[in-house]
This record gives sequence, structure tokens and C-alpha cells, in this order.
Amino acid sequence: MRAILVWEVFGLSIPISLTTAYVLPSSPSLFPTSNNTLASCQYLRQSLTQPCWELLNVTGHLTQWWQDHEQDCVERDAGFATCYQQMVGVEQEQCAHTGPSMCDFPDDLSGYAPQEAYVLYTIFSIWQWFESIYEAIENADVSAQGPVGQIVKSINPIKPSTQTLGSFFQALTAITPVIALPASVGETSIKALARTIETALRQSPGVLKQLNPSGTLNSEYDQSNDIYDALSQIKTSYQANISRALRLVQDDYPTFSLFAFNGSFIAPRTDLQVQSVNLTAALTTAIVSQALTLNNIVITLARDTSPYALAHNGSLTTPSLIQCDGYDPHGLCSTWWYDPISNSAFALTDLTDSNKNFYDLLDTMFTTGWTTGTDLFLGARDCADWQLLHGGSPTPSLDTEDFTARCISNTQICVYDMACPYNDVNCLYTGEYGWGQGGSSCSPPKDYLQSTCPGDASDGSVPTTLLPAAYLGPMVRDGNPDRQYCHSS
Repeated sequence: MRAILVWEVFGLSIPISLTTAYVLPSSPSLFPTSNNTLASCQYLRQSLTQPCWELLNVTGHLTQWWQDHEQDCVERDAGFATCYQQMVGVEQEQCAHTGPSMCDFPDDLSGYAPQEAYVLYTIFSIWQWFESIYEAIENADVSAQGPVGQIVKSINPIKPSTQTLGSFFQALTAITPVIALPASVGETSIKALARTIETALRQSPGVLKQLNPSGTLNSEYDQSNDIYDALSQIKTSYQANISRALRLVQDDYPTFSLFAFNGSFIAPRTDLQVQSVNLTAALTTAIVSQALTLNNIVITLARDTSPYALAHNGSLTTPSLIQCDGYDPHGLCSTWWYDPISNSAFALTDLTDSNKNFYDLLDTMFTTGWTTGTDLFLGARDCADWQLLHGGSPTPSLDTEDFTARCISNTQICVYDMACPYNDVNCLYTGEYGWGQGGSSCSPPKDYLQSTCPGDASDGSVPTTLLPAAYLGPMVRDGNPDRQYCHSS
């Protein structure tokens, strides 16, 4: 059984189990009332506020304190946070280490000078921030382990010699506190807290380097053919990264002063459950995307196309070519997923057998929560668009300019080229995302444009073409009355 933290603030004792979701007390706020004065900031029975950090000149207090006590800390062989806690009389000295009950909040803030109270609260808040990510990774790993076998079995991938989830996990977890915020926090607070974390990481590049070291996790993942073992290695390695990053912030005074600049951590905390859910969803999406790629499955994209509209607006030469009576709650209609915002239809196509209809697989993945159409299809499209503009690899990564996780879904996208003549077997997809034609994964499937369909007249008097199950290319719009087409069943 995991230990229980007890948060004690202003006479309130709140138990926090690190095995369940928690939201830390929101009394400290980024948005205090406008009547903050030096006198009110010195009265610690009320909420701590970020403006009070400035009014109390806590930054100046920290600077002077370190100048006066740096040598004392060296003699104690203690990092900044531990030394500060010791010298102001706090018995608990474990805020530089991850782990349940390692760092306890002071029993009574009013027992300290106002500036000391703000520093102590920030030391604890920074620890809790890192600890929440640590625990969210633990929960997400456990949650993701469950469906991995089902995903692998459903998509039926061969076991590859290399995998690439390491950089994904690094990227995602490094920015989880920015993108995974509790719904109870208002939009303004979310933006403010996102800026807080972004500013802290920008001002402390050494911390981000610890969180996201290059190469380490991928090399470990590449050594394992078993996805379960690899996920375990990633979790262990990244949790070690978090522990090192926390240690750097708490032990090194210059890093702490930059990371906690201007009281930025006197703010609402994030929700462990929300973080875990986001981590799990993204992790399973990455597993799905990778499994598809390993099995020569691509995403096909038909822009400005609604399967339902095509099935009902009378534009098809063969009226029964597209069967679509409406979109289900997941956005599926037969084998297609439709995005109404971009008016685009996405589907999966097996390059070794384009006759496959992937409705059952997509329905299973969406129903079980392994991924969503938005995460899988739009995520892959956004990844392809980013690569088109900026080049480089579609490998999952963290964009350190805007702290966005890129290419969590990175399955190859092939876009139907609507300018192609319908009978040009070499012009099924565009080359806009850089893969082109001639042996690439966006080359026409091997069974594209067969000459007959099941049930044709034996004398071949009806010219026909067998189209891939997910086909939404130029043939559906050519309007040529001399040809009939049939989808593979």
C-alpha cells in the first residue's frame, strides 16, 4: 500500500493518496483580489498569492539568504532546498527526492517569517509538481500495459527488431503539466499555469535537458523486441530523468531561483488523474500508430469528401459503390472516419491487401479507448504537415520552441490525387508529403485496378474495376457511364 500524504494548510488537514487521483488545494492562487498590500501579505492566515511574492520581495530575500548561507550549506553537504528547510527549522528534508511522503508541507505557515513561508511553499510545490508527473507515468504505464496485447493481436504485427516509443514518452511526459490540466481550473488559469511551466522550463534549460536527454531511451527501447519490456524500460528510465531534474532544481540555487522566478509556483496544481488519462491515451495512440506502420498499413486521405454525401447526392456512376447511411458516434461510416471540420475522409489501407475493410478494427480501437479518430488520423495529418513545412523525421519529439508534442501518431498518410485520370494506375496518390511514387508506401496497392469483379458477366461484356475497400479517389467522380466499379467486399 502506498503512503498517504497529509496536506496541512491554514488549519486544514487533507489526506492525499498517491495511488489515486488528487487535486492539491487551490487556496494559493494566480488570481488574488486586488487589495494585496504589504500588511495583508504578511498575514499568513490568508491565501498565499503571487503578487505577494513581489510585495514581500521574496526574490531579494532568496538572493541575500544564499549569499549569507552558501558556505553553511556546503559544510552541511546539503543542496539549497534541504539546507533552507534545515536552517529555518523544518525537520522534513526530503524535497529533493521523488517518492511518496518524501516531502511534507509545513504544519503551520504562520510560524515562519512571510518570506520564509513563500519559499517553503514553493519548495513543496515544485516537489509536488515533479512527483505528480512521476506518479502519472506509473499510472499511465499500468493502464497502457493492459491493451498492448490486444492492440498487437488486433493489428497482428510482426515483432520488429527496433521500436521508437522512447522519444515519444520523453516528449509527452516533459510537457504533461502544460497540456493535461484539470477541468475545474478555468481557461484563464489554464493559460496562466501553462505559461508558468513554459517559463520555468525556458529559464532553466538544464532542467529540460534532464527531463528530455537525447538518445537514452531510444537506445534502450531498440534493444528489446517485447513491447511490454520496452514500456517498462521507458517508464523506469523516464522516472529516473524526473528524479534527476527535481534534484537539479532543488539542490542548485541558481536553477531554483530561475525555475521559481517571481513566485510562479504559487499557483493551482494539476490533477494526477487527468495527467494519467492523457498519458495513457497518447501512449496507446503511439502503440497503435507504430503497429499499423510495422504492418504496411497506411492512412488514406480524401480531402473535401464526405462518404455520406457521395452515397446520397447522386454523383456516383455506380450508385452502390459507397455504402454509408450515416456516421456513428465515433465518426465512422463503413471503413471511413469523417472529419466535418475539414470535410475530409480518412481510412486505413493495407498495402499488401487493399481489399481489407478496417471498420471492425477502428470500431474496436475507438470503443475501447485505445485511440480516437482525432488522435490517430488528425494527429498523423498534423505530423505530415509539420514535416512538409520543416523537414526532418516524423519521429515523436518535443518541440522546445512551443512545447508541443509532435508526431505521437505518425502513420504514413497517402492523399488521393483527384487530378489523376481514373485509369492511370501510376497516379493514385499525390506526393505532397514527400513520399511520392515508385516503390514508396504511397504507391498504388498491388491489387488496384483489377479487370473483373465478382459476379460479372462471364463473357466480360461489362468493363469493371475492383477498387480498394477504402478507395475515395478520382474514379468515384469521373462520371464516365461506360464503366462500372465495385469495391472489394
